[in-house]
Amino acid sequence: MKKVMFAVSAMLGAACAMANVELGTPFSDNMVLQRDRSVPVWGRADAGEKVTVAFAGQTKTAIADATGAWKVMLDAMPASKENRVMKVSGSKPSSAHWYNGFGLWASKNATNEREIKNVLVGEVWFASGQSNMECPIWGGGPRYRDGKGAMMIQATRRPLIRWAKNPKDWKAAPKPAIDVVWRDYSPESFDPKNGMFLSAVAYYYALELYSALEIPIGIIDSSWGGTNIDAWTPRSGWENHPELKDVADFPVTNKWDNKMRRGVISGGNQQPSALWNGMVAAWTPFAIRGFIWYQGCHNNGEARRYCSKMHALYDGWAKEFQNPDLKLYFVELAPFSSSWFELQRSQMKFTAEEKNAAIAVTCDAGNIYDIHPNDKEIVAKRLALHALKRDYGFDNIRDDSPTLKSWKLDGNKFVMTFNDANGWYIYSDDRSITPNFEIAGKNGKFVPAKLHNVRGDGNITGTELVVSADEVAEPVRLRYLAKSPYTGTLYNDVSLPLGPFDIDTRTNNIVRVGPPVKLGEAEKIPELAGFRKIYTLDVPTNPSYKNEAPAYSLDKSAEAGDFSRVAYLYELENFNGSVDWAMTSMDAFTKDAKLLGIPCRAGNVFQTKVANLTVRSNIGGVKAVTDFDGGNIEFWPNNYGTGTALAGIGGDKDTYDFNDIPNQPEIGYGAMQVHNWKDGVVVWVLNNFNSGNTVDAGIGNNEFNGNPDWTFMGNGMDYRTRRLTIYVK
Repeated sequence: MKKVMFAVSAMLGAACAMANVELGTPFSDNMVLQRDRSVPVWGRADAGEKVTVAFAGQTKTAIADATGAWKVMLDAMPASKENRVMKVSGSKPSSAHWYNGFGLWASKNATNEREIKNVLVGEVWFASGQSNMECPIWGGGPRYRDGKGAMMIQATRRPLIRWAKNPKDWKAAPKPAIDVVWRDYSPESFDPKNGMFLSAVAYYYALELYSALEIPIGIIDSSWGGTNIDAWTPRSGWENHPELKDVADFPVTNKWDNKMRRGVISGGNQQPSALWNGMVAAWTPFAIRGFIWYQGCHNNGEARRYCSKMHALYDGWAKEFQNPDLKLYFVELAPFSSSWFELQRSQMKFTAEEKNAAIAVTCDAGNIYDIHPNDKEIVAKRLALHALKRDYGFDNIRDDSPTLKSWKLDGNKFVMTFNDANGWYIYSDDRSITPNFEIAGKNGKFVPAKLHNVRGDGNITGTELVVSADEVAEPVRLRYLAKSPYTGTLYNDVSLPLGPFDIDTRTNNIVRVGPPVKLGEAEKIPELAGFRKIYTLDVPTNPSYKNEAPAYSLDKSAEAGDFSRVAYLYELENFNGSVDWAMTSMDAFTKDAKLLGIPCRAGNVFQTKVANLTVRSNIGGVKAVTDFDGGNIEFWPNNYGTGTALAGIGGDKDTYDFNDIPNQPEIGYGAMQVHNWKDGVVVWVLNNFNSGNTVDAGIGNNEFNGNPDWTFMGNGMDYRTRRLTIYVK
């Protein structure tokens, strides 16, 4: 009897070891397959098992590898509105076995077969990003949903549009599968009891494509508010971007601790690749046409890096979806009470560089009181224009907002021509209001400018835009939509708005003089002869000192002895190995060497003019001076505001420059700045070393965000190394 029972147990164990054939994340009832492309179908089975996939008259087979993974490729298919069945079967018996009491095993499903019902063939798109993509068609609260959503979902019945919504999840490694449900466009599918609300942008985008193409549309929503671009980027995206090595090397973990915060990486779901791993990877290599993207607010503090990060995002998605022609249509950040100007410029730069990308300009579709404007239909319509024009043969469509083509100076006027503009008009409640142009002269101060040739009905004579400012006789720079309220009212002849842009008549904002140097070579300049080195620090990208002394690699402050002069050498190493540097020396403003370093302790405030300033730099905009009486420093651990704290040296009370006001909290943002106030030149800057966010680092006047002293630039990650060396004499 024991032998019989042993045999039965052994057979039961063997049977249970056999696994049913499993299908990958996308494959479930009511799905849509991509037309006109080879379609991968994949999943898992027992190692060595033969798996057969039958669909639309095709039969494909594969053998599961040693890990149990299998994949077949269906031949490209035309669009089909027919609800068909995909059959997937394994060669081994199913694990659904039973013992018949006579020593024999039988199976209710000997062919181990799966059926996926109601499968359509059409166009498939992915929607991803942060809150303005996640913002639902309905559900949530009145400040976080589409304004017309309730009306739309009760009136929309499109059984040939199918949608899937990913649950929110983040992981340190790619998640192998996600449980998703495909639903159609019907009031029942959007019932709040389902607990999943489709992105409003995704909703309208799919509806626009269906209205134009009249074929099945599949839309996948994988979005999460408040997230950065790094979290959505697969690791493969950084392979050809050494300038993002700091992101690629971040030690991602499933056990997040807030002590790990670094710049835009402020939580577990913000870690590089964490959302790709948890919400996208399981969909690859599903056949899709492309993805739509709405993100950027969370990365606004590192605007100059955002173009590189967009390239990494696109490169990674194209590689992982195995689609070198993957399309990316994305949304320019809409106006809000904060300025997105620099990030918007990065977005425009990316779309100019990536042939498979295009941008939907939304400078007229924001809300300065709400970061989540509730008209998502116009956003989706502009995204859909790109797809219809570039992917679906609607050659008569004009899908691009105007972009600057050329410019010239005619006296004090900028005369500009644009791509995609055969005419212009202003549309606003008050058409006499001049659009948001500004012009700056050689002093760098921007003033409001006027647009010429505007008729009373809002139309503009001709195709050129002519702009001037009466108080600027010799204009140097022009910008559009860089100041509040940031809202565009200027449209081309097909009602697409002109987005933010700028013109700089100088050939290069950063002009380097002399031969290139490597890190440390500037220490050899003759002006440092006779000085003793007491501190060296390679500043982290995201320091948070807050009364804690930095971890100087060299600290000889205790051996400083008596000194009457102090020198600072500031080096910013670029990712190509070249170094931008500035050296400043001055009469000692303190006799305590321990107060010469990073001013991170409470009360360590030096806001004063300095005597006998000497300046040398390889940045052309930094004037060389010797024993100069026009220098000042701003060293403090505090937060600070615009103003003019020091009497008699000038400064702009509305911008962060060479004369600001420290305020509370006493341990806050932090600033370490040396200035030539007589010439209005910021010599070198290290800010934001107490918050754990990305430092501001710069040499010379900052010409990007309107603050000459680099406040709020968050650009420390633009450099491989930020080295500060301090000397006494």
